[in-house]
Amino acid sequence: MMFELIYYSTASHDLSENDILNILENSRDFNSKNEITGCLLYHNNEFVQLIEGEEEAVKKLYAKIEKDKRHCNLMIVIQDNIAGRSFKKWSMAYYKPATTDADNLSELLFKLNFLALSQLAEKPTEASKFFWYISTLLLEEN
Repeated sequence: MMFELIYYSTASHDLSENDILNILENSRDFNSKNEITGCLLYHNNEFVQLIEGEEEAVKKLYAKIEKDKRHCNLMIVIQDNIAGRSFKKWSMAYYKPATTDADNLSELLFKLNFLALSQLAEKPTEASKFFWYISTLLLEEN
């Protein structure tokens, strides 16, 4: 039986680009070794992540996430057993908009693409539906 968990948190005020890159490197390695998939969205100093895999592995990962000082105000939104994965081939995606775009075109295109993906993505569980909903709210804030 598979298990999924969604959490929401706020980034620490001093979170840097190097911190994000470190999170990605460690996450991709851990997720690969533990057959964990999911999706992480970081936008406007807020994180929302859906993690899926074997229950023990997901809970082990979340215990590590809880101790991470790079964010605070962690809240588990949903955790439940599932029949199958929503993000079968996603280990950890990341996109950084170009900082040279004076008009933020790169960020706007990312948002539009992510929002379109949220409409097209399969949503086999209540948690996956809720993940896409929260992600859409975060991206539409600004």
